[in-house]
Amino acid sequence: MKQNIEIFETAFVTADFRATDVALSKDRYAHLWPSEGTKIYRKAYVDSVSRHEPFAHCLRNRYFLEAIENLFNEQKIELLINFGCGFSMYPFLLPKTMAHIEIDMPHSINYKKEKIADWCASKKLPKRNISFLEADFTSNYEPQLLEKIASIKGNKRSFILLEGVLFFIGRPETERLFKLFSTIQGTDEYVGSVSFQKEIESRTAFKKLIQFTEERLVANEKFCYQTVEDRYYLNLDDYAMVDHQNTFTVANKYVPATILDPDEVLDEHFYVLKKK
Repeated sequence: MKQNIEIFETAFVTADFRATDVALSKDRYAHLWPSEGTKIYRKAYVDSVSRHEPFAHCLRNRYFLEAIENLFNEQKIELLINFGCGFSMYPFLLPKTMAHIEIDMPHSINYKKEKIADWCASKKLPKRNISFLEADFTSNYEPQLLEKIASIKGNKRSFILLEGVLFFIGRPETERLFKLFSTIQGTDEYVGSVSFQKEIESRTAFKKLIQFTEERLVANEKFCYQTVEDRYYLNLDDYAMVDHQNTFTVANKYVPATILDPDEVLDEHFYVLKKK
């Protein structure tokens, strides 16, 4: 019998992916999230979609972890604002003096907040400066969220991370997000974004991903996806692109001996943008 899953539950699977190779992902706390059910779903996903997915997610975590840490160490940022944070563990992997705002759907963020509190109390996690905020990116969320972020952010220079979100929303919601980012940030602050490009639609792994996702989501979940070309980021009025990598370029940096079949890789693109 197939195990169905809700969209928000994919965050458990992503954490499970990161836990498969801690030396690569540098996420020594990802193992806290997965359950036995998650591991069963992860195996089915890897068998049905792409054997490279755990590796690719470890690479993504490593890329953004180092990008954010380098900017912090260079005193260019003080705060990480993670939109659609899922069960990422950046606050516990980055320097303890960094501040964090974690944002996600109400049920996801409340669950994460509760688990983090429990694990900090039991000393499984070190204490960090984290503010948890709720937001549904398909609702009229901007005014209330902007007010809350502003009260926490103050004059801190920020890095906004948008990881694992754009695939699940449409272009209007994307436009709203980047407009909000521009309102939140001042000159020389940063955005990190992850997305697929349209060419991936022809790859075997992507076709398998769509089929698997449509089959495995619970019946009342709505699923559609978005791809984003380079020109979208290059044409943003308020941001300039300062780095662009993908799964293959990052793999070549960290594990150059690895052989990947392009047709079997869900090649995500990673962007770092700087506010003008």
